[in-house]
Amino acid sequence: MKTIKKYLSQRPLKILSDVVFVLLILLMVIPSTRSMILSGVASIRSMVLPITGKQSGQILEEQDWNWQLTDFNGNSMSFEQFRGKTIFLNQWATWCPPCRAEMPSIEKLYEEKGDQVSFVILTSEDQTVVQEYLDKHKYSFPVYFGRVGGNKMISRTIPSTSIISRDGELLVHKKGAFNWNSGKVRKLLKKEGN
Repeated sequence: MKTIKKYLSQRPLKILSDVVFVLLILLMVIPSTRSMILSGVASIRSMVLPITGKQSGQILEEQDWNWQLTDFNGNSMSFEQFRGKTIFLNQWATWCPPCRAEMPSIEKLYEEKGDQVSFVILTSEDQTVVQEYLDKHKYSFPVYFGRVGGNKMISRTIPSTSIISRDGELLVHKKGAFNWNSGKVRKLLKKEGN
């Protein structure tokens, strides 16, 4: 009992941080609060972290363009079809909490810039699962199926997002959730003429 009293009297900030940590863990168990917390983390990351990564500035080579993807109608296409346009490439999955956290910001960016930027939202999941998820959340961005090709864009971590310039320069290659509808991203796209 003396140890507890001593702990309580000497470390009030430590106790407060422990309580907050336990509450956050408990809130993460509840799906609706988990989504809200992860969205908040993505927004905070976009304010604090730069959007460029260590691979930014590299120019895509031929092998980076040569990989296949499929649309919802089963049409096979080459990633090269997007060459010459600004590309927003996002790798995600419906079961991935950070992916789900950033989806609302991607939808807002798509609504604003979808006619100026080629959005390639890529997953390797079952098409039925993806369609149910998109319908439930009323997302309208284009989803493609397959696995990303190109050495500069391969990521084993999802979500992973790349923004590629019209000239094939990798402007952004970011892993983890992010607020893609942020002023930084819109400013970057405006600079690219979008």
